[in-house]
Amino acid sequence: MRILFVAAPGVGHLLPAVPTAWAAQSAGHEVRVAATGPSLDMAIRLGLAAVEVSDGTAAHAYRRLAERAMAARPAAHDLTTAWQRFTRPPRPEGGQDGAEDDQSGATSEALEVGRRMTDGILRAIRDWAPDLLVFTSFIGGGQSAADQAGVPSVHIGLGMPYGDLSALLPDPPAPPVLTADVCPPSLRPPGAKPGVPLRFVPCNGGGMVPDWLLVRPRRPRICVTWGSVLPELGMDETLATVLEALAGFDAEVVLAIGSATPPAGRPLPPGVRTVGWVPLTALLPGCAAVVHHGGSGSTFTALALGIPQVVIPHAADQPVNAQAVLRRGVGTAVEKTRPGRDELREAVERALGDAEIRQACAEVREEIAAMPGPDAFVRRLAAAAS
Repeated sequence: MRILFVAAPGVGHLLPAVPTAWAAQSAGHEVRVAATGPSLDMAIRLGLAAVEVSDGTAAHAYRRLAERAMAARPAAHDLTTAWQRFTRPPRPEGGQDGAEDDQSGATSEALEVGRRMTDGILRAIRDWAPDLLVFTSFIGGGQSAADQAGVPSVHIGLGMPYGDLSALLPDPPAPPVLTADVCPPSLRPPGAKPGVPLRFVPCNGGGMVPDWLLVRPRRPRICVTWGSVLPELGMDETLATVLEALAGFDAEVVLAIGSATPPAGRPLPPGVRTVGWVPLTALLPGCAAVVHHGGSGSTFTALALGIPQVVIPHAADQPVNAQAVLRRGVGTAVEKTRPGRDELREAVERALGDAEIRQACAEVREEIAAMPGPDAFVRRLAAAAS
């Protein structure tokens, strides 16, 4: 069987599907990735055969979408209503408040990213003739191309069980024949429709692991990570405040971002080490807590490894992930997008010292481990292709 995996330009859209792609290859199936920008580069780094599906305009549109989301972020998020607000269907233009207008614009820009990939995906389908197309986000490009070419499609979720954004396209494509749901049942929001369960297997890309990281720390180790997008958008003032807030802790603080450059050009506080891009699967198991921005990859990797979290959400699905962390009791979160040092210290102290948080983390880790893995899901893919 030939399986074409399609991902949006951001690496966070590719990595959740990589374990399934590896499992498919191990089972004897042929695999290719259709991507562009950072996702294409990451697929190649991870040893997957990949094809370019855009001339650069899709990656540019994706970055513009991220910049818009950051610019429109509020001063604080209501983390009790984040799920309802993020999943509310955009209303037609006119009669919208500012937040709804921002949501509608973001939806249009997300679909534009997919539109700029569709022709390239169609070429990949025509040239390679896959039996099945697997996509990881509802940007519409992969799903529309599969529908136009008459190829069955499958969706692999990024984290929380979001709805079908492609239904908002002028000519909505056929729905996927199945949707893989990586969200453990205890984190699923009320009323959210479950899909086919698939264990979230953390995949964070490759990276050099320093020797000191292989040694168990003498003090609690706290990881600070900021994802693959925010550091490129100048979102380092908040990151610098996080590091300053942690300076007074009797802990080893590890800053894991794509660049080892100190945030905001400031000297790093004493006790902070930088590692650049290193797989969280190598870093987090030795950590007492992780402080991050609320991206799906960071959130679900911490869940799968049972590590208490401190979430500082900014935009997109980050407040939804923060709400889920709070609701399930696996960590803490702050509502302000630019929190102060005292607020951050309090959140970290609770994540480090609360026995109920540690117990909830262990429960969710076991819940995820018990879900069917990529090998079982690949067998479902074979059935879907037929």
